[in-house]
Amino acid sequence: MSGNGNSRVEHYNPWRRRRKLPSRLRSSTTENPGPAYTFGLVTDIQHAPIPDGTSFKGNPRYYRHALEAAEHAARHFEEEKVQVAVNLGDTIDGKCANVERWGGTPRVADNSPEEIKSENEARSLAHVGHEAIDNVVKALSYYKSGRFLHAYGNHELYNFPRTELAEKLNIPFQIEQTNELVGYYGYLLEEPLHSSETSMKIRFLILDSYDICLLDRCSETSRKHKAAHETLLENNPNYPQNCNSPENLEGVPRRFVGFGGAVDLPQLEWLEDSLRQARDRGERVVICSHQPIHPDSTFPTCLIWNYEDVLSLIRRYSDVVIASFSGHAHKGGYVRDEASGVHFRCFDAMLESPPPIRTYAIVDVFDNRMVIRGEGRCKSDSYDFDHMDFLPEEEFLHDNL
Repeated sequence: MSGNGNSRVEHYNPWRRRRKLPSRLRSSTTENPGPAYTFGLVTDIQHAPIPDGTSFKGNPRYYRHALEAAEHAARHFEEEKVQVAVNLGDTIDGKCANVERWGGTPRVADNSPEEIKSENEARSLAHVGHEAIDNVVKALSYYKSGRFLHAYGNHELYNFPRTELAEKLNIPFQIEQTNELVGYYGYLLEEPLHSSETSMKIRFLILDSYDICLLDRCSETSRKHKAAHETLLENNPNYPQNCNSPENLEGVPRRFVGFGGAVDLPQLEWLEDSLRQARDRGERVVICSHQPIHPDSTFPTCLIWNYEDVLSLIRRYSDVVIASFSGHAHKGGYVRDEASGVHFRCFDAMLESPPPIRTYAIVDVFDNRMVIRGEGRCKSDSYDFDHMDFLPEEEFLHDNL
């Protein structure tokens, strides 16, 4: 891993050399008595009703304890009255689709055999993914003071089509012109807990990093599946026989594996438009995605395939973006981008903390910094916003022509 929860990029700050923002958008230097905003964060719960096991690399996984940990986190969020909570994806594990193979017990259908009308219906009734995700949603529902913002990951797609994820996790999927569902959206916090000289507002932008992917995209009719197929065919010599293997790939090209995905052009256009509007309105942005965006924050295999496109946009709007938060890599990671000063944090998986450890975070946002209060294996830290006082040079020149 290139970055970790304890690491920091301590080089010179090139963003300090940029032009100052107009005074109406500058950060306040006045210390508030408390945070302007606070939110909860969980990732990679990956609950499954099966015995504890390991990943393919041998890392211990605690499938049942993850459900109890999710409930504990939700109760803590409610106790602190956080204004919103974020789930960065992989809510249940892919093994839910075949629990018998992993030592679990298939759910018995309530219907008698003669009432089951088809083999497909029988498989659906025996599939425990529905019950597992319902149980996680119930556990998270102990947080009642605000909304849970859900991203989704590859493990949800091992169990459900996107149509069911929209219902289960309240993700506002939209239908693009290709007639395919994509789950990116924004959410605004505009009422601070304490007064702020900047009248700061926080906008969450939830990305869909499985926009272009193989998972739950029709191999015959989906343009996005075709794009994923061509991407892997061009970049991974193990594809299609062993699409999830990065063998013989080195460095960031290891990201081209079948359990990954990319952000398509319409979503990139939406992201740029959202960031432009946030700049015009004086909002600050937290970008959330299941897959990480910065190559120095995580394992190469976990990166968004076209991370360069997303990272380029974030750098262009570094006066707007506080941080980019992600999951997927399980062991966490952190880097401060040299080119922009934006903080990139990959959070630790709830799944891989043994009882009684419960891993999650509460984030406090002040005028001039963000404080991560880590629980369990999540590292606490504090990230300043000094990069936000400076407009990227190209944007300054464009705005002042």
